[in-house]
Amino acid sequence: MTSNDKKIKIGLLGVGTVGTGVVKVLTNHPVLEIKKIGARDLNKKRDAVIKKELLTSDLKSIINDPEIEVIVEMLGGLNPSRELVIEAIKNKKHIVTANKDLIATHGAELFDLARENNVQIQFEASVCGGIPIINTLKQTLNANRFSKIMGILNGTTNYILSEMLNRGISYEQCLKEAQDKGYAEPDPTNDISGKDSAYKLSILASIAFGERIKINDVYNEGIEKITPNDIAISEDLGYRIKLVGIAKKEEDKIDIRVHPAFIKKTSTLASVFGANNGVLIEGNLIGELTLIGAGAGEFPTASSVAGDLNMLVAHITSAKGPNPQFVCKHTHYAKIKPISETTNSYFVRLRTDDKAGVVGQVGTIFGKHEVSINTLTQRGSNPDSSASITILTHLVKEEKLQAAIKEIEKSNIVKQVENVIRVFE
Repeated sequence: MTSNDKKIKIGLLGVGTVGTGVVKVLTNHPVLEIKKIGARDLNKKRDAVIKKELLTSDLKSIINDPEIEVIVEMLGGLNPSRELVIEAIKNKKHIVTANKDLIATHGAELFDLARENNVQIQFEASVCGGIPIINTLKQTLNANRFSKIMGILNGTTNYILSEMLNRGISYEQCLKEAQDKGYAEPDPTNDISGKDSAYKLSILASIAFGERIKINDVYNEGIEKITPNDIAISEDLGYRIKLVGIAKKEEDKIDIRVHPAFIKKTSTLASVFGANNGVLIEGNLIGELTLIGAGAGEFPTASSVAGDLNMLVAHITSAKGPNPQFVCKHTHYAKIKPISETTNSYFVRLRTDDKAGVVGQVGTIFGKHEVSINTLTQRGSNPDSSASITILTHLVKEEKLQAAIKEIEKSNIVKQVENVIRVFE
């Protein structure tokens, strides 16, 4: 398809931070040549590496250009990304994307269409930036039967929790600092709510377990309620609070969820700090393997995009069709275990009146719902004559714990259920 003296032409959709990094990485590439760069605003000030003569605001002219063989989609979001990628695939163009929202939400549609048109979709950069997690699952470890994927998949929330731990400052202050430093978007909702991590986890779990996963079936809970007090208590108890995504294969269902969790300090993931990501893989042949690195940023993400492009070069120049390892073969959807059916230990923090009998009443309600208490600590009286009770439970089904919490909230024995955090032993 391509002779040795002919470069493979690329169309780049989007030229933000990561798109600019891709241009820098591909400058003087021996085989790849960027022919056009799509940008919404042609007058925006950009890095000098972006040649003005390559820029166009007509994004459809890029995907309809017959000379362009590969589209690199860096727009993010669902619109107009989905429409453009669909049209590009129908035009027999390969796709490289860093768009986790697109793959997690519309991956099934896009992969089916790619298979029909004999082209590939590469998406290493969509999860964990520079960490080579997707192709590790697809290629290097594909002889394994995977039983668990667990990870810190969002750099913004990990930075916030790390700063809260290191400096003892509030969630609100850390979030503002993260926005000032560019770690968090002006609207950080997807990050702090756990939605961003859910997108990434659904992609990894689908690859690992060979089943499609609907993004709306992934339970997600954010870090908004985490306080410096929670973090200090977790440290005292030998844990560390992280926003964790976990997917486990359990018989014919997948337990998949994102939420804050206490994890043991001795865990490898507990040592992932700042804006870094970490992913733990459990397979029948390798046991446990943890990959840690930069989860975002100009060059880490551009590195993954360039890696995908280099693999495509090999396939375009030497193969008659897509490499079978990079074609989505599974078409059925996974059965997802509801969060209510999962089993966890829990950390519960209550604000109560500082008076006799409260601890006993709390214990009675927990016992009524078959929630076994591991440890219970009442921490001193406060200026408002209230006390803080912290509880660690033994393993219990989520629905039983939540039933106990609802009864406690309706009773007159506590002022507030301040937090409930799952605990990973």
